[in-house]
Amino acid sequence: MNAALELHGIVKCFGATRVLRGVDLHVAQGERHALIGPNGAGKSTLFDLISGRARPDGGRIVANGFDVTGKPPQRVSRTLARSFQTTSVFGGLSVLDNLRCAALGAASARRIDRWLPSRKIDERARAMLDAIGLADRADEPAARLAYAEQRALDLGIALATDAPLILLDEPTAGMNRAEAARALALIRATTERRTLLVIEHDMDAVFGLADRISVLVRGRVIATGTPADIRADRGVQDAYLGGDAP
Repeated sequence: MNAALELHGIVKCFGATRVLRGVDLHVAQGERHALIGPNGAGKSTLFDLISGRARPDGGRIVANGFDVTGKPPQRVSRTLARSFQTTSVFGGLSVLDNLRCAALGAASARRIDRWLPSRKIDERARAMLDAIGLADRADEPAARLAYAEQRALDLGIALATDAPLILLDEPTAGMNRAEAARALALIRATTERRTLLVIEHDMDAVFGLADRISVLVRGRVIATGTPADIRADRGVQDAYLGGDAP
């Protein structure tokens, strides 16, 4: 199957500390792939390298056939979109305007539809507004949304870019069980037919969402496989999941 994302020997150091130690990863097109591991394993650092917020010290990153190694975020955004651990909405803008900005910015970054009529931008933004269940909050400042609603808007902003590859960094962080369940249902519904790479610490969420899982421990991928493979992997149990894997 064709790859949406390929990482080859990714190395990242901060001073004398080697955080990533030769990471190899293959995410197939249309796959929902989870990246799990203990705190400090290097997961968010890896997302920073993929999305262009930082440069690797070694290795190569290929997204949808394009070598994006060390490219700045505005170049990388032509092929992928990312959400962060904490909400990154524009609090002073309306919910709808947050989505309009994402749709317009993506068109400019890809140098397509540069003169896209405002009507088309509105259509894209309103379609995403419906998809994330915030149509009745369209004109409210994003800062007034509840936390879970802001996280839904974060997802909508990433999806409104129409990027084929979506990176989600702990999308259910800070949510209670009911909110997390709704967030996961939203992710399933809105990322259908897109490629998803997600960092998540909620193992119930991971095993319920992902087609495949990679386990990052001390800067190395120690296992990749289906949820059943990962659940049964003795090395993963010892390094991360423990004896009570879901």
